[in-house]
Amino acid sequence: MKINFIGIGAQKCASTWLHRVLSDHPGVAVHPGKEIDFFSYYYNFGYEWYERHTSEINSVEMVGEVSPSYFADVETPERVFLYNPNMKIILSLRDPIERAYSNHLHEVRLGHVSGRNLEFENGLINNPMYIMQSYYAQQLARWLAVFPRNQLMVIFQEDIRGDSSVQARNLYRFLGVSEDHQSWFLEKKVNESLVIKHTKVDYLLKRLGKLGRAVGVGGIIETIKKTNLVRHIRREHNQIDLRQIIPPMRDETKVRLQSILADDMHELARQLDLESLPWPSWRALYNKTN
Repeated sequence: MKINFIGIGAQKCASTWLHRVLSDHPGVAVHPGKEIDFFSYYYNFGYEWYERHTSEINSVEMVGEVSPSYFADVETPERVFLYNPNMKIILSLRDPIERAYSNHLHEVRLGHVSGRNLEFENGLINNPMYIMQSYYAQQLARWLAVFPRNQLMVIFQEDIRGDSSVQARNLYRFLGVSEDHQSWFLEKKVNESLVIKHTKVDYLLKRLGKLGRAVGVGGIIETIKKTNLVRHIRREHNQIDLRQIIPPMRDETKVRLQSILADDMHELARQLDLESLPWPSWRALYNKTN
């Protein structure tokens, strides 16, 4: 089945929220695995491989997937246009400096950094992509060079935090589906800095879920996952918040990153025809220049 909308990132910018509020909408079918990464990492596999991921989805008007790797990939915009020039594109953004720090926590959680590099300032040196992926205007320019502006929706994580219901309705309106749907995930908070404490416990929970879906009780499994008991087991007994372990970003680092990203933030506001951007580093930057 041909895919007609994609969530493209940016990485660590509410892609889980986006995926979940689309997943339970009756007029939308979204790949359950969230990240196919076809246009960025697996393009050589071909369209048949790509569309196979949605081949078992029931016929609905909007069929899509969410792969945060797409936004920063240089080749992806033209590849997407070649596949479907009418593709609807959803871009989620957040404070680019906070995004960089969240990117660091993600790499720590995956075990990609250790020792001195656990400190964010050393992590910046170790991984240049922390900053490169926060140059939003630079990356957005590649998409706007290929797709008309009305095929691209930009949603801010800060606005989701402010009123998730309004942002969900805006999203549904953009896709042309019913705005009346109330997703169960709307008010759920995702702590991106949690890391598993006991992997065997987490593995067991996932295996039980997979087994339940295999024997045809997937709906029951999803209901159980939403219960307070399962949440309590995972959150209170099997998760550690990395922000309690990894040192916070230094104030001087924030100031330096504001300077580095200043021109890009101003260009992003121009691209989106906005007088301001809804994140703290923009307000601090604006106050210094006015």
